[in-house]
Parts: sequence; C-alpha cells; structure tokens
Amino acid sequence: MAIRIGDVAISTEGQVSGEIAPAYLPFIAQGKTDISLRLRRGIPDLVVEEKVFESPPIWTLYRENGTSIVRLFPEMGELQRTLYLPHHLKHADLYFTDDCTRFIDPYFGPTMELLLMHYLAQGRGIILHACGIVIEDKGILFVGESGAGKSTLARMWDQENGVDILSDDRIIVRKQGREFRVYGTPWHGEAAFGSPREARLERIFFLSHGQEDSIKEMTGLDRVSHLLTCSFPPLWDHQGMEFVLEFFSQLAAHVPFQQLSFRPEKSALALVKKIITC
Repeated sequence: MAIRIGDVAISTEGQVSGEIAPAYLPFIAQGKTDISLRLRRGIPDLVVEEKVFESPPIWTLYRENGTSIVRLFPEMGELQRTLYLPHHLKHADLYFTDDCTRFIDPYFGPTMELLLMHYLAQGRGIILHACGIVIEDKGILFVGESGAGKSTLARMWDQENGVDILSDDRIIVRKQGREFRVYGTPWHGEAAFGSPREARLERIFFLSHGQEDSIKEMTGLDRVSHLLTCSFPPLWDHQGMEFVLEFFSQLAAHVPFQQLSFRPEKSALALVKKIITC
C-alpha cells in the first residue's frame, strides 16, 4: 500500500488491521516511493535524555543520536505507538504495543502528518493551515487559524461551477523550479474536503470575519509573520526553521498577499473572483 501526498509517496510495510481510512483513499498511489514506513510490534524502551517538543496529550517528540522519536497517545492504552524518524527519512518505523490487535493503523491520528512535516522541513516545503481551491487552473489559498472561516468558505466554493476544493484545513506548499505549487491533503477540517489535486499557487488571502466584504493589500514582514502563525513549522529544528523562514520570504516575494474580511455569504466569492480573474 502506498499513498502520495504533496508529491511525496509513502509506502507501508507490514499488516494493517482494518481498511484504509476513507480520507486517504483518493491518495492511494503506485510507482516509486520516497519513504517506506515499516510497521512493527513491540514498542522499544525509550531511554533518552532530550525531550524536544510536546503537544499533550497526543504526542511528544524526543531526540537520540540524530533520530527523532515521537510517542503518540502515550496514555491511551492500545492507541499507543512510537514513530522513529532517522534523519535521512528514506524509511521510518512505527511501533505498536504487543497486545494491540485493533489499531495497527498508520493512518490513525497525526502519524502521517508528522512524518510529512519532518520530511518537508528538510528543504522541501511546508504545511499551511488553509483552505485551498483550484479555479481556472489557478491555486488560491485562504489562510487562517481555527475559526477564521476556512470550512465555511470551502462549503461556499463547493457550490460554484469550475472550482475544485483541495482541502478545507491543511495545504502543502512546495517550490518546484521557479514556481510555488499547492497540494491538497487528507487532513481535512469540519467541511471534510480533501483532494490529491495540485496547482500553481497564484494568490494568498489571509482570512478575518467582518461586517462587510473587503480586500486589502498586504506588504512587508506581516506576510511572513502571518504565515508562521498559520503553519506547522518544525519549531524543534534549527535548520528546519531557517529553511521555513527563507521559504516564506521567497513566497512573499513571488505571490500576491491580501487580507480578506468577509461575511459568510456568496458576495465574498464574487469579490474574490473579481480579483483573481483580472
């Protein structure tokens, strides 16, 4: 079994209990893989001194001799698993408890997202908290934190002809040659949109709620700081953060940024269309 997300192919080696999660079905792929995820029984004893980062109660990141070790669901019985990520990331190992019979599932929880986050941080791209659409072969992002209106916009765009929804919550952005490209992911929000499609990134809107629909140009360092706030950067990795800051600086230099204040009505879509079709 292999999946392709953000033009990164991940194969799984080992027996999975149950069927692949529905959100991942559109991302099933064939051909050469970039990362092999090996499924193993019996979580090794973790003897490390350095706790690097934690997102309780879901996962904690440790580091030992250049290997990143992520403990997932550490207090949740059969759901416990440990992800070993060597620096080269040609392969990774996902360990399950010996008595686990129901949840040998690499697609459950944030495992795949954490794997991609580490892989992309090695000079390959970034995951943004964004709704992404493709209209007239143009990739458009609506970036915002939780509650900013990404899922609301995705539902409204879904009613428009000629618009494909990449995701209503997580988008991968990568630089290919001289252009930036956006990729849908299976890690959706409330509206549950997730597509494997990709497109060239043409414009970024930062979202806010307002009493009326309006669009304002954005310039300067605010663009980079907004991207950092609405992204999933490797805060535990000095080199990875250097890459992310440079990546966002290049993105700000090549792609128009605007602030979109909107009401949850279709008039906001008409305003955006007017801008992007000029």
